[in-house]
Amino acid sequence: METFLTSCEYIESFPNRLFTNMPVIRVLDLSNNFELKVLPVEIGNLVTLQYLNLSATDIEYLPVEFKNLKRLRCLILNDMYFLVSLPSQIVSSLSSLQLFSMYSTLVRSNFTGDDERRLLEELEQLEHIDDIYIHLTSVSSIQTLLNSHKLQRSTRFLLLFSERMNLLQLSLYIETLHITNCVELQDVKINFEKEVVVYSKFPRHQCLNNLCDVRIDGCGKLLNLTWLICAPSLQFLSVKFCESMEKVIDDERSEVLEIEVDHLGVFSRLTSLTLVMLRKLRSIHKRALSFPSLRYIHVYACPSLRKLPFDSNTGVSKKLEKIKGKQEWWDGLEWEDQTIMHNLTPYFQPIEHPRDSSH
Repeated sequence: METFLTSCEYIESFPNRLFTNMPVIRVLDLSNNFELKVLPVEIGNLVTLQYLNLSATDIEYLPVEFKNLKRLRCLILNDMYFLVSLPSQIVSSLSSLQLFSMYSTLVRSNFTGDDERRLLEELEQLEHIDDIYIHLTSVSSIQTLLNSHKLQRSTRFLLLFSERMNLLQLSLYIETLHITNCVELQDVKINFEKEVVVYSKFPRHQCLNNLCDVRIDGCGKLLNLTWLICAPSLQFLSVKFCESMEKVIDDERSEVLEIEVDHLGVFSRLTSLTLVMLRKLRSIHKRALSFPSLRYIHVYACPSLRKLPFDSNTGVSKKLEKIKGKQEWWDGLEWEDQTIMHNLTPYFQPIEHPRDSSH
C-alpha cells in the first residue's frame, strides 16, 4: 500500500502497531479528523513517506520520531489549533522537505515569537525547501523571514497577525498575502534587493510580479495600499475593517515608490474587488481604470465612497458579472457622465448584509 487516505473519517485513535505494519507508504492524509489528538510514535517507522497532511486535527504534539522521515517532501500542518510546539530540530531533520505549510485561518496559534523564529531558522537549513506557507505573529519572526534571501524566495503564502507591527517590509517573491488585525500597521514598503532589481526580467515597477491574492482585515491605522501598483498579476483584493483608509491607491504618494503610475496597467488582472466597512474610504483610484479582467465588485458600509474609477472612455469589461452593494449607496454614486452609469447599472445587485456579497 502506497497511499493511506483517512481525511474526514472522524478517527480518534489508531490500532496498536498500525503504522508498524505498513512500512511502504508514500502518501498519508489524516486531515480534518477533529477528534484525533495523538499521533503514534510509530509514525517514525514510515521511512518511505513523502507526503503527510495533518491539517485540522487536534494533535497537540508531534513525536520526536518524526525525525526519521528523511524522504518526506511535503508536510502540511494547517489549522492545527491545539499544536503546542514542534520539537527542536524536527523540521531541519526532514532533509528531503520541499513544501512546508503551517498557518491558521482563524488567526489562532499557540506558537510564540521564539517558536516561529526557530521554525524559520530550521526551514532555512533545508537544502531542498522551495514552497513555504506560513502564519507569523511577531515582529521578530517577520524580520527573520525578511533577513533571509532563501526564506523570502521560498515563501509563497504569508499570513500576518502582529499587534505591534507598524511597518511591513514586503518580500518581492510573495504570491498570497493576508494581513489580519495588525492594529498598529501604518505602512507597507517593498524590500528591494539590489541584485534582484538589476537582473530581474521584470521592470522595477513590477517587482511584486508574483503577488496575486491580497486580503487586508482589521488594520485600523493603514491609510492606503499604494504599493499594489507594483503587483501587475494581482487577481483578488479584499479590504475590510480598515477605518482610517481613505484611498486604495494614493496617486499623490506614488513618488515615494519612484514609480510613474500613468504608465502602469493598474489592476489589469484584477478579477475580484471587495471593500467592506471602510468608513473613510473616498477613492479606489483617482483616474478611471479599464479593469479588463474584473468580474466582481463588492462594496458594503463604505459611505464616503461616492465615485467608482470608471468613465465612458475606459468602458466596461466584457468579463464583468456583478456589482454588489446597498441600494442607497448605489443611488448616491456620482458619475462623470450618465453613459457609464447606464452601462454599469445592469450589473448592480443590491445587498442587505456583507454575507450577501459572497460570490
